[in-house]
Order: sequence, then C-alpha cells, then structure tokens
Amino acid sequence: MLKINKKTLTIAISAAIVATGASTVHAAGFQLKEQSAEGQGNSFAGQTAKAVDASTIFYNPAGMTRLEGNNVQSNLSYIAPKAKYEHNTSGTIVGAPNPFTKTTGVDGGVSAVVPAAYAVWDYSDDVKFGISVNAPYGLSTEYDEDWVGAEHNVLSEIKTINLAPSFAVKVNDKLSIGGNIQLQKIEGTLSSQSVYAYPSSALTTLSADDTGFGYSLGFLYEYSENGRFGFNYRSEIKHTLEGDVNTPALGSQFNASAKFTTPAAASFGIYHDVSDQWALLADVSWTDWSVFKDLEVINDAGATVSKTEYNWEDNIFVALGANYQYDDKLQLKFGVAYDEGAANDDDRTAGIPDATRYWASVGASYQLNKQTTLNAGFSHIKAKSATVSETGNGTTSLTNYSGTFKPSVNILTIGMNYQF
Repeated sequence: MLKINKKTLTIAISAAIVATGASTVHAAGFQLKEQSAEGQGNSFAGQTAKAVDASTIFYNPAGMTRLEGNNVQSNLSYIAPKAKYEHNTSGTIVGAPNPFTKTTGVDGGVSAVVPAAYAVWDYSDDVKFGISVNAPYGLSTEYDEDWVGAEHNVLSEIKTINLAPSFAVKVNDKLSIGGNIQLQKIEGTLSSQSVYAYPSSALTTLSADDTGFGYSLGFLYEYSENGRFGFNYRSEIKHTLEGDVNTPALGSQFNASAKFTTPAAASFGIYHDVSDQWALLADVSWTDWSVFKDLEVINDAGATVSKTEYNWEDNIFVALGANYQYDDKLQLKFGVAYDEGAANDDDRTAGIPDATRYWASVGASYQLNKQTTLNAGFSHIKAKSATVSETGNGTTSLTNYSGTFKPSVNILTIGMNYQF
C-alpha cells in the first residue's frame, strides 16, 4: 500500500493558503494564469496537454494519469505591474475646478506574490487523486488620494482562493479523463475619495466577501508516443458578496451586497516531441468575460447605492512555445502569447485598465535528483495603451477626467516538484 508523506503535504498546502491572502494583480481581465513555474517559461503554451508535473491539476486534471508516484509541488510568482497614467483633460464641478489635481507620476500598479500548491496521490496506474490551492482571479490597483481620478477610484482589490479536490481516470492507453470541484472564497474592496471630505483621508470604502462552488472537467488524448492534446473546461462561479459601505465624510456605515460572477473558461492545448531535444507546444483558451457587465451595489433596503458599467467582452488567449532538452538534467523553455483585452474603450475604468497584451517568456527546468525538479520562468508582458474617461454621475461622483494608461508587467516564477 502506498503511503503519503502527510507532513510534506500539509506544509505545502498550508503555505499556499496563508500566502494567498496577499493582494494579487490582474493580467487580461483579472485572470491569473501564473499557477506554474514550469509553464511560465512557455507563456503557458501547451499547458492543457503537457501533464509533466502536479500543476496539471489546475490546467487539465486528466493529465494526472501521466504522473508517476505521489507528487507535491509549490510555486511562487512575483508579479510587478505598471499602470502609468498620461493625462488628457479634467472636467469641472458646477463651474468649480476639480479638487483632485495630481496628473503626473500616477501609477496604479501594485506588486504582489501569488502562490500555488498541488498534491497528487498515485492510487493506481489508472486512477489518481489530487488537490490544489490557487488564486485564479485577482487584482489590485491603488492610486494616490489626490490623483485626478480619485473620486472614481483609489483602491480596487479582488482576492480569490480556490481549493480543488480532483480525480483522473485512464480510460485506455490513449484517453484519460479528469475533473475537480472548485471551492472559491472571494473578497473585494473598493474605495474612493469624496469632494466633500478632501483633503482629509476619509475614503468611502466597500468591503465584501462570499464563498461559491464550481467545477472543472477535462480530457487528455495521446495520439502517439510523441504527442498529445488536451481540453479543459472551468465553470463560472456565481457570488453574492455581502459586507458594508463605510462613508466617514457623511458619518455613515450600512450593509451592502453586490452580485459578481467569475467567468467560465475553456482551453485546448497540444504537445509534440519533434526530436529527442525539441518539443513544440501550443494553447488557445477562451474566457467568458461577457458575464462581467456591471457592478451594482445594493443596500439592505434594496436600493441601488452605486452602479458601474463594464460591458466586457469574451477574450481569447493564444500561446506558442518550444522546449529544448540541453542535457539529461536541464531543459530550456521559450514562449510567446497574444492575450486579448476584455474591456472596451467606452467603459474602461482606472480600477481595471485592461487592454490587449503581448507575452514573451523564457524559463528552465532542472532535474536536481530522481525525486526533485526545480523550475523557473520569466515573462515580460507589454499592453496596448488603454484610454479611460470617467464622468461624474451627479450623486456619488461629481468630477470628470480622461487619460491613457500604459500597462506592462514583469513576472518571475519559481517552483519545486517533489515525487515520492
């Protein structure tokens, strides 16, 4: 009978749960693909079909059937975004100037560490069980309290933690299927300045949280000894966030709620060994961002406190990559990707200055010994310019401004996979 090293498993999972409490940041939309150091160097090309370590639980749980023995893995991604703002114009408040005057040196990017952890139990050659802890969605943008858009946004933060017990079954020599249940904890914080309170630091802040459930299903088909392709579907998870709105400028605090859905996503990937040294990889994924139409905050009397229109559109992510086996221990990785933006120019906000992104990545895997593999990957992501124009609604906000954000991101991910 196989024995799991419970101490090793407990340490790996507990560390991820604690670390996931840190603020996270957004890629296209606010989806976080940074769940694997091994995949980072390929810009996550082929990740739905690779199935080379325990991180396959997140990208395609069916891939667990390719793993030998029991596996535990931990990853840490350091994400350093920039969201530099270039000002165009400011509006007025009933003939008075905008009291929020800062237009230079504005950057809403917030650096963060994003963890991921996995464990796979080798029940038999054909049946595997696993569990993962991830932060699949997250964002954090923060601006000075006197920047020109402070009445619309000072802090926007979403944090998620997903716990996913998983399974995989090898149907025959070529086909494997797998899936998991997603338990998702989400927390959100939004804050803004008020013309009535400025220059005091009396921010209006909404804080709310919720727990929801979803699922993921996938398959892996090995069409030859040299290649395989995979498919994975991750369901949407609906939330009703409940919390409170604190408005110091008016001396009030009240209960509030907001409906929020993390989107469904589907991916298809292929992996093919073209020689003993080279492998080619590709992935294409779709995310149902059109579920993110607006964010309406409702008080406990059923009245709308605020409503922000987003009207996002579904997006496509396409990645191509290659691996080069330098020697028995070292593998080098390369990858590029096109990451389509979900926001549109008319409804884009400073809280999420989303735009189409282009990825370039390099990485390496090193087989330290028979049981331990070390992974590292680096990505530079450059985004198109993102125009933002926000107008006061006459009640919760009175100021207008317009400008352009120039987002970019650097990501460094390290990880270790241990087989026993």
